[in-house]
Amino acid sequence: MFRFPIWAIKQVIEHAEAEYYSPEAIRRDLSQHQYMLENHEITLEEYREYEKRLFERLMEGRERGIEE
Repeated sequence: MFRFPIWAIKQVIEHAEAEYYSPEAIRRDLSQHQYMLENHEITLEEYREYEKRLFERLMEGRERGIEE
């Protein structure tokens, strides 16, 4: 049976978390949802909820030490 090294799995997880919590990725998501709001693809309420979740994600990333 092939065993994938634990360190490799940890590296993948760390990279994925760094991307998920990065301020740049969060700005891209927010920009995408602003576009959707402006084009009436989502409601203002949906936008505000998503904006709130993105802010929480940004704060969690900062707590984890993930910055630009």
